[in-house]
Amino acid sequence: MLRFAVLGEVRAWRGDTPLDLGPPQRRAVLAALLLREGKAVTAAELVEGIWGEDPVLRAVPALRTHVAKLRRELEPDRVNRGPSTLLISIGDGYALRLPPGRTDIHDVEDEVAAAERLRYEDPGSARDTLESALARWQGAALGGLPGPYAERQRARLEQWRLSILEDRLALDIETGRSAEAVAELGPLIEEHPLRERFRALLMTGLYHSGRQAEALAEFGRARRALVDGVGVEPGPELSDVHARILRAELPPVLRPTRAVVTPAQLPPDIADFTGRSRVAEEIAAQLTGDGPAVAISAVGGMGGVGKTTLALHIAHQVRDRFPDGQLYVNLRGVDPEPIPPGDALGGFLRGLGVAEGDIPPAVDDRAAHLRTLLSDKRILVVLDNARDSAQVAQLLPGTPGTAVLITSRSALTELPAVRRTRLDVLEREEAMTLLTRILGAERVAAERDAAYAVIEQCACLPLAVRIVGARLAVRPQWTIASLAERLADESQRLEVLQTGDLTLEAAFRLGYGQLNTEQARAFRMLARADVPDFPVDGAAALLGVPVARAELVCESLVDLSLLETPAPGRYRFHDLLRLFAARLAGTAANRDLGERESEIVVRLLDYYLASTKNLLGALDYSNTTLLLVPTTVPGHTFAGGAEGQSWNDVERPVIIALHRQAARLGGRAVALAADLAWVMSELMDTGSRARELADGLKALLDTAIRDGDHASARRLRVALGAMMQIGLGEVEASLEFLQPISQPADDAERRLQVLAEILLGVADRRTGNTKDSHRHYANAIAWTRALDDRSLEAWILALATRTLCESGQYAEAVAVAERAIALAQESSNAVALGWATHELAATRSMLGEHALALALAEDAVHMTHRNGVRLWEGWARTRLAQIHLRAGNDAAAESEATQALRLLSKAADPLDRARALSLRATARTARGDHEAAAREHADAAEIFRRAGLPAPTLATLFAPGPATE
Repeated sequence: MLRFAVLGEVRAWRGDTPLDLGPPQRRAVLAALLLREGKAVTAAELVEGIWGEDPVLRAVPALRTHVAKLRRELEPDRVNRGPSTLLISIGDGYALRLPPGRTDIHDVEDEVAAAERLRYEDPGSARDTLESALARWQGAALGGLPGPYAERQRARLEQWRLSILEDRLALDIETGRSAEAVAELGPLIEEHPLRERFRALLMTGLYHSGRQAEALAEFGRARRALVDGVGVEPGPELSDVHARILRAELPPVLRPTRAVVTPAQLPPDIADFTGRSRVAEEIAAQLTGDGPAVAISAVGGMGGVGKTTLALHIAHQVRDRFPDGQLYVNLRGVDPEPIPPGDALGGFLRGLGVAEGDIPPAVDDRAAHLRTLLSDKRILVVLDNARDSAQVAQLLPGTPGTAVLITSRSALTELPAVRRTRLDVLEREEAMTLLTRILGAERVAAERDAAYAVIEQCACLPLAVRIVGARLAVRPQWTIASLAERLADESQRLEVLQTGDLTLEAAFRLGYGQLNTEQARAFRMLARADVPDFPVDGAAALLGVPVARAELVCESLVDLSLLETPAPGRYRFHDLLRLFAARLAGTAANRDLGERESEIVVRLLDYYLASTKNLLGALDYSNTTLLLVPTTVPGHTFAGGAEGQSWNDVERPVIIALHRQAARLGGRAVALAADLAWVMSELMDTGSRARELADGLKALLDTAIRDGDHASARRLRVALGAMMQIGLGEVEASLEFLQPISQPADDAERRLQVLAEILLGVADRRTGNTKDSHRHYANAIAWTRALDDRSLEAWILALATRTLCESGQYAEAVAVAERAIALAQESSNAVALGWATHELAATRSMLGEHALALALAEDAVHMTHRNGVRLWEGWARTRLAQIHLRAGNDAAAESEATQALRLLSKAADPLDRARALSLRATARTARGDHEAAAREHADAAEIFRRAGLPAPTLATLFAPGPATE
């Protein structure tokens, strides 16, 4: 059976076999005959239709040849030159006589007629029938055919197609597919701006999509297009639709029915889920609550911290509270190509039973359709691994009852009304439980210490623990200790933390791939400083950008879970992320010298040195800042000593870590670290980390000696002497670092000589050698006068007062103290003023002038409190407690000693803590609390014993002579 198609290229088949219809002109002859539907066409009409009004000379013979070849192809069984029964000759022309229904045009006509019959009784089927008719077009009708006839017919058939399309779009709207119709009509109107029915249909579709304002605006655009284009007003149909929209009189549309589907898309729960019980309960309670809005919970955190594991565990725990189903999608937010929101919406709609043909093409329409389907339902939506708020926003339901659980490395700060949970690593015991569940209790119990070592090397990151567990589980011959030994090497740790396709570095690299150039550079550079955390202004110095910009970059890294922020303005790396970032930086440093570790450490030390210079300046302490290495950044500034004390406490662990790193690197880092150590020794408050700080300084000193850096070595020796004596109370041990400089090379070394002489003077006083103590203070004053530093001289005189007082030279002590007070006031040295005042008070007390002594001591306490340095205030309160005791004020003495202990327990100098403890014990003895007093006397005696000094007694606390501290 022959069949023909003209709605596209002209083609023909006998059964399933395509026929060879020859060149375009021959196909044009066939098309002209097919479209006449059996009517005769003269030769002249055929020639004009194919060749136009000016045909070639041999057009008629060419026509005859085309007809002859068509006959042979269409009727291969016809006897040569026998009469044709299909393509017959009539006069000088031809007709093609075919049975009905042999062309695709006939098929379309039949389907259009069938749709018309179904139009009112079954509009959905009518719509599908018209869709089938439109599918018959395989491109432009009569494609590739020459001649005016083909052009005329092609235009006619296109108008017919558009008319059918209009009818189908009308049925789309009537059957509830307004969103799809609106999406399709936009491009059609751009192509056919004057076709009024398209405009009317778009207005109708917008109206039924709840977009009435846009529908009315479309009428205005249509009117302008018609008036500007052809000078006419909108026709009756368009005007009628406009009027009915204004009156809200458009008839309602049908809502298509669909099968009820209960989606259950959750991946399986994790069998060995460990820990997180409190946070899981809190999130579950929020998701299942009966609030007035959609419950949305977002779980954030770094890669490998277990966000998806927790989310799926919670989802399975609460799934029975969502009887209408659970939707899940992995948005692949850290992949190079995340899942587009439209694709995720399409998946949800399919999961809810929406037919493929009924899913709107536009993302906004898909989102609206999803919200409609979820309305009044109890469905849980899990959006796993979201990239950012933009990817998630259109996936959210609109009505309460549904709940959404999101996981993302991003903070999703733009999403409103979200309960955010930042997931941290596991607790140590939780990580051990996880490893035990993977390996078995017996194997872990046999090597418990090694197991804890592995947990620490994994930094309690769940993914790292799982990788280690998986490696050991398939290698029963390996010991846990053997893997712990391999993990101990930081340079190889990331390589060890991989098994099969599961690698920690791959998880980190996905997050790193999200960063822009500025973020990626900051991520690498910040990790080069091997410090526990860092302040934002330190980050600015390290990155070479303003503080505001550094904060913006650091916060963006926090939002992406690549940095942590333990406190406002402070940042830190997870240990394993730092290793990953430092490795990237090591590679980048080959291209950018600014990313070299030594350069990074120098920049950060430069910041800390500049900051401590500012702190000395805020305390009006001395002219030391003028003698230090020049710095290139402003550093942190301080309103006073209290702020400086807090800053010092926070930054001390960072400075210790920088000392260790500088000792390893050598070079300029050591010079900066040495000056920083010098400044810190001037402040004399090492806090609670004196031993760690001393170890770091020793490592720096070894490096300076090894590299022949004599200037740095001298600074470090003096700093170590101060550390050993004041920070650790190891007086004898401090002496090996405090040997005088025989020939100071410059003012800086002269200033170091002063500090060394002061510390030697203090050491001799503590050991009862008052003669040598006086000598060292005299040397210090001589060097200070050579420096013309009256502020520093005031401080030394204040210290000398104490030695004079304790050796019973009260008159000399009063004179020196008053001289120190005068110089301190003249040079605005508040530190020396407070010190000299409380030493004068102590001397007046020894002279029996208790009222004057108490007044002076109270003034000294107020001065040191204003300075804000707790060590100095602790010393002043210790003196005040001693004076109260001598005056017989036992209760006041106990109170002041208690406050002194509170201050000194957070500062340095265990010997002064022991002295305050002895004072309080003495006061408690006087008040009858003998048991507590005995304990405290014993504790104080033990501190002095460790320092190699005799314990103080009631007599030596007050009497003149070689009393200890």
